[in-house]
Amino acid sequence: MTSSLHQQLADHIDQGVIPPYQYSYPPRSAYRPLAEGKWSIPDVWARDLTHHQVPELNLYLHVPFCDRKCGFCNLYTIISTDEDVYDAYTDALCTQIRDHAEIIQARRLRTIYIGGGTPALLKPRHFEQIFTTIGEIYPNWRSTAEEVAVEATPSSIADAPDEFKALIDMGLTRANVGIQSLVPREIREAGRGGEDEDVIRRALRTAHELGLPDLSTDLIMGFAGQTPETWRQSVDELAALRPTTISTYFLTVRPDAWFSKTGAYQYMWQPELYERYDYARRVFLDHGYVQEGSVRYKKPGRGGYVQKVLTFHGVPLLGLGVGARSYNSVLDYMCGSVKPSTAEVADYIKRAKGHELAPVTGFELTDEEIVRKRLVLDTFDLDLAELDRFGYQKHAAEFEAVLEAAESNGLVHRLGRRVQLTPKGFKYRDVLSWMFYSGSVKDLDREYYENLHAANKRARKNMGATPVRITGVDLREREGAA
Repeated sequence: MTSSLHQQLADHIDQGVIPPYQYSYPPRSAYRPLAEGKWSIPDVWARDLTHHQVPELNLYLHVPFCDRKCGFCNLYTIISTDEDVYDAYTDALCTQIRDHAEIIQARRLRTIYIGGGTPALLKPRHFEQIFTTIGEIYPNWRSTAEEVAVEATPSSIADAPDEFKALIDMGLTRANVGIQSLVPREIREAGRGGEDEDVIRRALRTAHELGLPDLSTDLIMGFAGQTPETWRQSVDELAALRPTTISTYFLTVRPDAWFSKTGAYQYMWQPELYERYDYARRVFLDHGYVQEGSVRYKKPGRGGYVQKVLTFHGVPLLGLGVGARSYNSVLDYMCGSVKPSTAEVADYIKRAKGHELAPVTGFELTDEEIVRKRLVLDTFDLDLAELDRFGYQKHAAEFEAVLEAAESNGLVHRLGRRVQLTPKGFKYRDVLSWMFYSGSVKDLDREYYENLHAANKRARKNMGATPVRITGVDLREREGAA
C-alpha cells in the first residue's frame, strides 16, 4: 500500500496537480441538511468542551455586504449599500452575540475576525456597537484576543483614514486587504473593478502611519491574461511595499461562482503556475519574510494570520452572522442557507432578533473525522500524540501509509511522533491534504460538484454560452472545492 501511495503522490507532483486550497475540513461541499430539532447550539458546544483540556475560542463575525460581486467569488455575499439594512443587520448580529454569551464566556477568546463580504462598508458606529456588545459579555477581550481583524479594501483605508483610525482605536490589530494583482488590467477583466497602484500604495502607507500592527495583503496566480512577466511585476512591487503579511493563491473559479455559471471567463490552471509559486517564495524570503503556511508569508514578530493558524491547530471557531460557518469537534454547521440572497439576509435578521437560530446544514464529526481534520489542515507542525484520544491508533495503518509516502517524497520530516512539512511539503501541501480525506467526504464532495456542474451546463446551454475551459490536471476532476 505504501509503495502505491508513494507512486500516486509522486505522479501528482510530477504532473503539477493543482487542487484547491485546503482551508477547512470537511469542505462546505460535504454539508447536508440536518435533522430538524436534532442539534441545539448550547448542546453542541457543551459537548465540544469535553474534548479540550484548555477551552479556547476563535470568533468569526460575517458581514455579507458588497458594492459589487467579483466574477470569481463564491463567498456568501449580497450587493447592498443601504445603511438602514446595515443598521438592522448589526442589531441582529449583536443579538446573536449576546445569545452565545455562555459559549464565549466558557472559553478563552483568542481571536476576533470580521469577514465578508466587505465589512469596511460598515460605518464606525456599527463597529463600535459590535465591539461594545462583545465587551458586555467578555469585558477583557482586548487583553485576551491576540488578533482583532477585519477585511477591507485599499480605498476604504486610503480614502477614509479617519474611519480606519477609529477602528484601530477600538482595538483593531490586523486588516486583510484584497489586492489580488498590481496589474489593473488583470483584475478589471476578472470582474473586480480594480484599484490602481496609487490607491494601494496610499493604503499601505496610511495603515503604517496610523500604527496598524499587521496589514495583510494577497496576490492570485492564474488570472486570465496573466503572464510570468506580469506576475513578477506584482510580486516585486508588493515585496517593495513591505506589508507585514502576504498570501499567494492559485485562482480557482468554483462552479458556484458567476464566471463558472456563465462560462464567460477562461483562466489558467496549469502546472506552470508552480513556477510562479517558486518565484514569489524566493522574492519574499529574500525580503525578510518567513513562510507561515502553504500560501502565506509574514514579517517575523508582526505578521501572520492567527485565527487561521489556531483553527488549523484544532481551536474551535464560532461563526456568527448570516452565511457564517462554525467549526468544533462535534459538528461543523451553518444556521442558514448556503445560497446568499437578500431574502435569506432578511430572514436571518428576523430569526436572530427572535432568538430562533439553530443549525440547519452541516457535517457531524466522528472521532475518525476529527483526526482527519487535523491531518488535512495541520501537517505544518503536528504532534500525532494529540490525536490518540480520538482513536488515531485505530486507523494508524491508513494514516501512517500516507505519511510514509509523504516522507519518501520529501514532503514531511518525522521527529518522533511530530510531523512537519518540508519546503517541498509547503509547496504541495494541498496535494497531500487531499489524501487524508475520508471516503464519505470525497463522495459528498463529488456529488455536490457534479450537481453544480450539471446545473451550470444546463444554464449555459440555455444562454448559448461557451463552457469554461481549464487546462492542466485537477486532482478531483472538477473546478474546486469550497
